[in-house]
Amino acid sequence: MDMGAAYREASREQDALDYANRALVLFRELGNHQGEAKVLNNLAIAYYDLGDNERALDNYTRALDRFEALGDRVDEGMTLNNLGRLNHDMGQNEKALDLLNRAIPIFEEVGAPRMEGRALKNLGNVFRDRGEFDKALDAYTRALAIMDKVADRSGQTMTLDEIGSLQAGKGQRQQARDAYKRSLAIAVAAVEPLQAAMVYNHLMRLEQSSEPALAVYYGKQAVNLLQQVRGNLRGLDEDLQKSFLHSKEEYYHSLADLLIQLGRLAEAQQVLDLLKQQEYTDYVRGEKTDAQSPLALTPAEQKAEEDYQSSTARLVSAEDRWTELKKTAARTPEQETEFQQLSQQLAQANLGLDGFYGRLYALFSSGAANRQVADVKGNIAVLNQVIRGTPHTVALYTAVTKDRYSVIVITGSGPAVGRKFDIAEATLNEKIAAFQQVLRTPARDPKPEAEELYKILFGPIDADLRQAKAQTLVWSLDGALRYIPMAALYDGKQYVAEKYATVAFTPASVPFLSSKPDLANTTAIAMGISRKYQDGLDPLPTVVSELNDIVNDPHAQGAAGVLPGTILLDGQFTEKAMEYQLGNQHAIVHIASHFVLRPGDDSQSYLLLSGKDSEGAGYHLTVADFRDNQNLSLTDTELLTLSACETGVNSLAGNGREVDGLATTAQLKGAKSILSTLWPVNDSSTGRLMSDFYQGWVDGAGKVTKAEALRQAQLDLLLGKSAVSSAATARGLNAEEATSVSRSGYSHPYYWAPFVLMGNWK
Repeated sequence: MDMGAAYREASREQDALDYANRALVLFRELGNHQGEAKVLNNLAIAYYDLGDNERALDNYTRALDRFEALGDRVDEGMTLNNLGRLNHDMGQNEKALDLLNRAIPIFEEVGAPRMEGRALKNLGNVFRDRGEFDKALDAYTRALAIMDKVADRSGQTMTLDEIGSLQAGKGQRQQARDAYKRSLAIAVAAVEPLQAAMVYNHLMRLEQSSEPALAVYYGKQAVNLLQQVRGNLRGLDEDLQKSFLHSKEEYYHSLADLLIQLGRLAEAQQVLDLLKQQEYTDYVRGEKTDAQSPLALTPAEQKAEEDYQSSTARLVSAEDRWTELKKTAARTPEQETEFQQLSQQLAQANLGLDGFYGRLYALFSSGAANRQVADVKGNIAVLNQVIRGTPHTVALYTAVTKDRYSVIVITGSGPAVGRKFDIAEATLNEKIAAFQQVLRTPARDPKPEAEELYKILFGPIDADLRQAKAQTLVWSLDGALRYIPMAALYDGKQYVAEKYATVAFTPASVPFLSSKPDLANTTAIAMGISRKYQDGLDPLPTVVSELNDIVNDPHAQGAAGVLPGTILLDGQFTEKAMEYQLGNQHAIVHIASHFVLRPGDDSQSYLLLSGKDSEGAGYHLTVADFRDNQNLSLTDTELLTLSACETGVNSLAGNGREVDGLATTAQLKGAKSILSTLWPVNDSSTGRLMSDFYQGWVDGAGKVTKAEALRQAQLDLLLGKSAVSSAATARGLNAEEATSVSRSGYSHPYYWAPFVLMGNWK
C-alpha cells in the first residue's frame, strides 16, 4: 500500500490511517514481517505529514528494526533516510547526519537513484543548518541532477525550495526568487498543495521587506492551500488535526504579523480567527468563522489569482503525461512524438508563467496596491470654529509615521499645539493588534494592553486635556488607530469612557459638525433582522425588543419606544421598503442586522436584508450597492445607527483605493452622524445599550449630546446599572426586575466598547 498515494488521492486521511492499521493487524496475524514493516513505514510517513513527529519516530524506528532483520536493503535505506529527515526536523543534526550517511551508500549499492536524490537533499539541509553552505549547495545540486533525470517532481519541488532558502539566507535574492518560482511551478503542476504552500510561505518571507503587498498575496496563497488541506482533515481524530495545525501555525502567524506591520488589521484578524474555532456563548451579529474557510482576497489579489490559474492551466494538464513518458525507458515512435510535443507545451507554459510574474510585480509594486489614503486631516480652521462654540470639547488630529505618533491638539481657546510620542509604526501596529485581540476576548483582562496604549496615545496630551477641562474628545484617527475604540483605553484607574465622551470624524464629517439637532417632531425608521436567513448567520432574537425600545410604532406589537416612527422587521425589511422609508426622510435611521465584512472588497461586504423587492431567502446589500443606489438617500439624516458587526471598519483594497466601511459610505451619502461597531457584537448586550442610548439622548431634550448619551449607555453596561427604559416598563418589567436583568456581567469592553460615533456629536 502506498500511504502517500492514499493521502493525496483519497484526501481522506482518517480512512487511510484506519486502512493502514487494519492492514498492520492482518500482517501480524499472518506473520508477514515484510508487510508489517512496510505498513509501519507508511504510517510513519502519514504521521510525519500531519506533524505528529513522536508517532512518526516510533513507527519509523520499529520499521527499521524489521527491515534490517529481513535484510531488505532498499527499504532499510528508505527508512534510514526518513529517520534522518525527521531527526533534522527535530533539531538532532548530528544524528541526522549519521543516518543519512548510512542511507546514501545503500541507495548507490542497490541502484535506487530516486531515493539517493532524496537523501542528498536531506543531507544538504543538515549541512545548511550546520552553517556549511558550500557543502549544502553541492548536495542540493547533486540531488537535483538525479531528480531531473528520474523525473522526481516532488523531490525537485523540495530541493529547489531548499536552494531558494539557502540563497535567500546568503542575500542572493534574485537567485532565490528564480529557484522558488521553478519549485512552485512543479508543485502546482504535480498538484501538491502542501509543497506549494511551503514555497508560497518562503516567497512571502523573501518579499516582505521590499514588496510587502506582493508578500501578502503570497502569504494568503499559502494559507488558503493549508485551508484546503484542513478541509480534508474533518474526519481525522482531534489530536491529529491539532498536530497538523500546530505544525503549520507559523504560516498563519507570519502572514498575520505582516498584515499587522502594514496596518491591515481587519485582514490580520481574519487570519488569526482561522487558527481557532470562534465559539459564541450568545448570538453574535456577524458571520461565524469557519476554521476551514479560505481567506478573502482583495480585488488586486483576486486578479492575480485568476491570472495565475490561467497561466498554470497548461502546466497542470500536461505534467502527468509528460512525467509518465519521461520515466518510460524505451518510448515508441508515437510516444516519442507525444513526449516532444508535451515538452514544447510545458516550455511555452513556463514562458507564460514568467510573464505572469512580471505582471504580478507590476500589480503590487511601489505600494500601489495598498496605499493608505491619508486625507484624514480635514479642515482645521472650520473645526477650530466649531470647537469654540462647544465648551470642554477638544479636537485631536493624529498622524502615524514611520518613527513616531503625532497629535495636533485643538481646544478652540488658543492656537493648536503639536505633541508626539517616539515609537516605530510597526511597533505601534503590533500593540494595536494585541489590544484588538484582547478586546474581542471577554475571558481576558484588557487592562494591561489598554494601559500601555493609553501611555502612548494620551500620555503626550494629558496635560492639555486637563487644562482644557475636556469632556468630549473629537478624534481624526490615522492608520491602524481606526481599528480600536479610544473609550476602552485605561489610565491605570479608569477607562477613558469614565472620563470622556469620544467621537471620530473624517473630512466628510466637517460640513455637518456645526449643526445642532432639533429632536422636536423627530421621527425614526427602525429596520432589522431577527430570523435566520442563511447558514453561518444565526438568528438575532433580541433585535425585536431592541427596535421596540427605540420606536413607538402603533402597527408593531409591543413597540413602545422613545421615538415615533415605523418598524420594518424580518420580511418587511427589503431593499425596496428601505428605499421607500429613506425617501420619507426620517431624522433617525436605525438598522439592526448582520453585517459581513470582506476586508478590501466593497462588492463582497454586505448588510443582510430579507429580500430585494419582497421577502426571500435573504438578500446581500453590498457596500458598493449601498453607495451607488441613489434611492438609498440619507440626506437630512441626523443619525444613522448600524447595530451590526464591524460596520465601522475601513480596510484597504488591493488596487490602492480605500474601500469605505458602511459607516463612511453612509456619511458620504448625507448622514450627519453614524453610530457603528468595530467587531462582532453580542446580541443581548447590544439591545440594552441601544435602548439606554436613545433613552438618554431623547430625554436630554437637546441638553445631552449623542456622544454623552453613548458614554452613559456604555457606563451602564460597564458598571452594571442599565437604565430602565419606558419600553421595558411597557413590556411589564418593574424597576427591580429590569435592574436585575441588566446586571449580567457586561463590564468587559468586548460588550460596550465596539460602538463608535462618527461625525456630528451634538
